[in-house]
Amino acid sequence: MSSLDLRRLHQLHLIDAAITEIKNRAAALDPGRKIQASLQQVQAQLDESSERLRALQGEQSDLELKQKGIDAKLQKTDKEIYGGSVVNAREVENLEKEIANLKRQRGEIDERLLELWEVIPPTQKEVGDLEAQRAKLKQDLAVHQKKVMQEKEQLEAAFRQRQQERPAALAQVPKPLLVRYDAIRQKAAGIGMADVVRNGFCGSCGTHLPEKLIESAREGRVVTCESCHRILYLSEGLI
Repeated sequence: MSSLDLRRLHQLHLIDAAITEIKNRAAALDPGRKIQASLQQVQAQLDESSERLRALQGEQSDLELKQKGIDAKLQKTDKEIYGGSVVNAREVENLEKEIANLKRQRGEIDERLLELWEVIPPTQKEVGDLEAQRAKLKQDLAVHQKKVMQEKEQLEAAFRQRQQERPAALAQVPKPLLVRYDAIRQKAAGIGMADVVRNGFCGSCGTHLPEKLIESAREGRVVTCESCHRILYLSEGLI
């Protein structure tokens, strides 16, 4: 069975191991990186689609204005020809050429407007779908971050509790043993002690321990794992 000093050191170790675990869990908290990456991707797609839609709608508006302008010119020219205000043959010929040119322009505009009427609705749907995806991702991110904040608060509370427990446990450990334990902790990721688990394995690194080492731990001597070099602790009745 382990000595009293080792039992006291083990109590300190349990506190330190809990603190280390809390720190590791806090460091591993994910603020939602995957969701944020998806959100950035969708936002980029939305920006591109929205810009394309604005360009198409702007072109449509410009063409419709040109269309109205051409219609007004056609009405005016028709009135000049058929209203009797122009009688000169050359002037009439020029006006007819202008009408033909205006109708050609009108036809080109009509053709392009038909294309836009086919292109714009799908683009509008694409923008709407991306906006819905963005809204969903934002909602998912908010839910995730709220959960992370709650976990963070729980970890902080647990950390404070363990920190409050540590001084009393620390005071119970002899100085020489504590110095050795702290030196191991600095080299072993904050964990300076390991339990001997059933069948004679190191509870930290999983190494199978020699029987002589286990016997020494059973007798309460300070021994370390040959692999991870942590101080071994053997609970009564474990083996």
